Amino acid sequence: MKVLILGIGGLGGFFGAHLQKTNCDVTFLVRDKTKKIVSETGIKIMSDFGNFKINPILITKKDLKINYDVVIISCKAYHLDEAITDLKPSQKNAIIIPLLNGQAHINKLEKAFKKENVFGGVAHVSSNTKSPGEIKHVGKIKRLSIGSRHQTNQDIANEFYQLCRKADFQTVLSDNIDQDIWEKWIFIATIAGATTLFQTSIDNISKKPNGKIFIQNLWNECINISKENGYELRAESKNLHEDLLFKSDVPFKASMLIDMEKKLMTEHEHIFFEFIKLGKKKKLNTSLLETCHLNMCIYEDNLSQEG
Repeated sequence: MKVLILGIGGLGGFFGAHLQKTNCDVTFLVRDKTKKIVSETGIKIMSDFGNFKINPILITKKDLKINYDVVIISCKAYHLDEAITDLKPSQKNAIIIPLLNGQAHINKLEKAFKKENVFGGVAHVSSNTKSPGEIKHVGKIKRLSIGSRHQTNQDIANEFYQLCRKADFQTVLSDNIDQDIWEKWIFIATIAGATTLFQTSIDNISKKPNGKIFIQNLWNECINISKENGYELRAESKNLHEDLLFKSDVPFKASMLIDMEKKLMTEHEHIFFEFIKLGKKKKLNTSLLETCHLNMCIYEDNLSQEG
């Protein structure tokens, strides 16, 4: 099975490096500048579970000529249109597994590729790039969930699942991947909203009584929107969210805050605004999500003025 990973950041680089360690046939699609750097340095994973380095196979879009069995899309949401343009000519028959947060990207991908080939993917891992090819993993969670959204191509789904099971991360072959996508969206909107608004890790916020109340209210907004759109938070996921949002002493920051600290663009439209739109359609309260969205809009306005 040939696997192509678009992106070499915290998600693509992390899961791809672990897959390559199992001798999986993995290729990374990157930009010219990134290829030049990472060809020399390799991909380095730093984690409490152990550090390691791989020498990856890297290509750029001009080299994208062969057909891959599985394409994992791990770019930022604002690069999705470019990713589709690069992939569409040569990967019409590939299984597409996006690891983007939210769900607005699904419709775009289903319009560009065969609908039944667009799977769902959910990454549960706190891993961020320190520099191109250098990835820091924080915490104990490293899980990848995949699944067909149309109950087709189950043989390919199972083959890729068996491939991932050999790697040093937990893999789940989900029979309800849309539910998983929504539950991840609830969590990421909550933690990204809180950590970007207060510009600190979630443990520093939750240890303050008013901070804990804020997180709880923001989380409830997200839970209600998801429920009214047909995806009620399951008890097991609720317990996991509570542990990570309120009980963890790990200094966990959403990747959106890390992007802010690096003065980069963020996925706030994809994470917050799309959630707000779905809430307003159901006439729900979205005031805290709107506050988080406003904060990020002001940040990006200032970023544009600075540079």
